[in-house]
Amino acid sequence: MLTEKELTEIREILESSQNPIYFFDGDGDGLSSYLNLKKHYKKGLGVPVKSGGPEGITSEYLKYVDEEKPDLVVILDKAVLTQEFIDKIPCQILILDHHPPIKLKKVKYYNPQLHGSNVPTSYLAYQVTKTNAWIAAIGCLFDYFIPDFLDEIKEYIEDKEYKTPGDITYNTKLGEMIKTISFIIKGKHEDVKKSLKALEKINSLNEIFNKSTPEGKFIRERYERLNKEYEKLLSKAKSEATRSKLFLFIYPSQAVSFTVELSNELCYRYPKKTIIVGREKENKIAMSLRDQNRDISKILEISLKGLEGYGGGHEHACGCAVSKKDFNMFIERIKQELK
Repeated sequence: MLTEKELTEIREILESSQNPIYFFDGDGDGLSSYLNLKKHYKKGLGVPVKSGGPEGITSEYLKYVDEEKPDLVVILDKAVLTQEFIDKIPCQILILDHHPPIKLKKVKYYNPQLHGSNVPTSYLAYQVTKTNAWIAAIGCLFDYFIPDFLDEIKEYIEDKEYKTPGDITYNTKLGEMIKTISFIIKGKHEDVKKSLKALEKINSLNEIFNKSTPEGKFIRERYERLNKEYEKLLSKAKSEATRSKLFLFIYPSQAVSFTVELSNELCYRYPKKTIIVGREKENKIAMSLRDQNRDISKILEISLKGLEGYGGGHEHACGCAVSKKDFNMFIERIKQELK
């Protein structure tokens, strides 16, 4: 959680800005964080950031700063940032994040871990705005966190009992929206751009469920198309399950990556296993690692030593990329750590 003093500072920064740019992590938590702030303050350009490797955000994103000439850059839910990238931004920088804290100069940096707690970035955005609970709840649940304001949208949980975020994500109507938010920032740049514009205009989940507005219809139909691809991959992954502690599923490069979503669902479906879902990408394997019972971040750190790769994340959920030549060694190290 952030303190009231910090929340007041953040609100003042956002309210005083006339032309902000939001760089947000390209997942459900990052997108929900951006949407909440954009819809509340009604200003700014949103730019989803795909994995920037060890840099976090690569210099290619600076073109948006050059083009838009913002008076504020807001960075949301990015685990890694470099001082080199920060130094190239000529205006004020506000960072909201919940990953292990990093030290940067010339920024306004807010992270609940500095206060000994951890909540998703979308929860922090909700603390700032106190509006759009449906958006914030989707982002929180994407990051496997049940927010304390869930009763505000209980109609979408359908009175079903739940003990874990996965129970909501994979067994309720609200869960469909979690997948929807996650899916529609995938694919071609123009499709993502259209999806963001549509989401910024939507004020209720019913617009999407019922296709009752042009924006809701567009989002729902795009989700349905992408979900067909996802379900095929999920079915293939399930068919490869074994009795091993390690559930490893690698799929070839394709237009849309579902690595994060697959790893999340497989972790829920196979709670006693360590899950690694990877996608071949050029000369490396990009992976999501999940484990409900072990500190997978420590296992990842040990297994990457001396190899051509990078990664990190949370205690039970991490991301990484390893060169194809080192991939087998990486997996063998993981297996050794699981013994």
